[in-house]
Amino acid sequence: MGPGRIARRRGPVGLLAVAIAAACALPGVAAAADAPAPPAPTAPAAPAPASLRDGVIAPGVSIAGVDVTGDTAQAARAAVLAGALGPKLRRLVVDLNGRRFGIDPRTAGYSADLDRAIQAALTFGRSQPARPVNVPLAERVDRARLRAVLAAKAKDVELVPVDATLSFRNARPVVRPARLGETVALDPAVDLVAGALVTRRHPDYPLPLRRVRPAVGSVGSALVINRETLRLSLYRGERLVRTFPVATGMASFPTPRGQFSIITKQLNPTWFPPSSPWAAGLGPIPPGPGNPLGTRWMGTSAPAVGIHGTNASSSIGTHASHGCIRMFIHDAEWLYSRVQVGTPILIV
Repeated sequence: MGPGRIARRRGPVGLLAVAIAAACALPGVAAAADAPAPPAPTAPAAPAPASLRDGVIAPGVSIAGVDVTGDTAQAARAAVLAGALGPKLRRLVVDLNGRRFGIDPRTAGYSADLDRAIQAALTFGRSQPARPVNVPLAERVDRARLRAVLAAKAKDVELVPVDATLSFRNARPVVRPARLGETVALDPAVDLVAGALVTRRHPDYPLPLRRVRPAVGSVGSALVINRETLRLSLYRGERLVRTFPVATGMASFPTPRGQFSIITKQLNPTWFPPSSPWAAGLGPIPPGPGNPLGTRWMGTSAPAVGIHGTNASSSIGTHASHGCIRMFIHDAEWLYSRVQVGTPILIV
């Protein structure tokens, strides 16, 4: 092969060598040629939700029906207190048969967890697109506290029952009838008010009543004994039932005047002599025909004075006894079955 051909084949190789040498003489160009390729461009990162960045509630969120969109915790608290929760913190008016009084909800044990609701409202919309949501309020009523409040309030408005009483006027019995009392029926009232504190559907709430019976619902018999007319009258309440002739105390042993009652009853009594000079030496007399008390004894609260039958029936209608009230035996037996221990007696 001739020299001219060889020169043509080396030409390109020489050019390549010149190019490489030139490249080595330019360090900046070499660095660019040896560096890795830059990464492909990426999309910018999404901004954090506003509720995370700014501590505000996401759009479309309500608490107990109050829209708190964009509110801070403090603003949400004010909005709910002015809206849904505010009326529930006002006094609840209750009515006991026309007598009205108010109950402070917090004193009565009502509470609502507003802090928890606000925290839940701040959470919504952070991890997912905003959507309408209503956060409920957790409400509760301490029933033990409510019961104590109602019991205390009831004392201010309840009607105290009135016992029937019997007194005497112008030698006749006068009856004041009994009256039922009224108070709060606590168990159903707690149920009613506990619900009312949460719902507040009405301006006031009538409380359920419980009737309270008086200790003495009626009066029974009463006796009026007239020393002047020598009559014993039996009354049933204010109604005269029957009048009997009696003997009362002689002038030296008068039957005492005043208001007394029957304190004991004895069937077929034994007569024991009182500690008095006129009974000195007289022994006890057992039941029987010779007993001066007859067959029935109704002892009174006047000392040593009783109403009884007598074996001396001729003394009836006179002042003949040592203070007792004597009756015919059959009359004393009839009366005995119609009076009780405690029956009031007026002696005039």
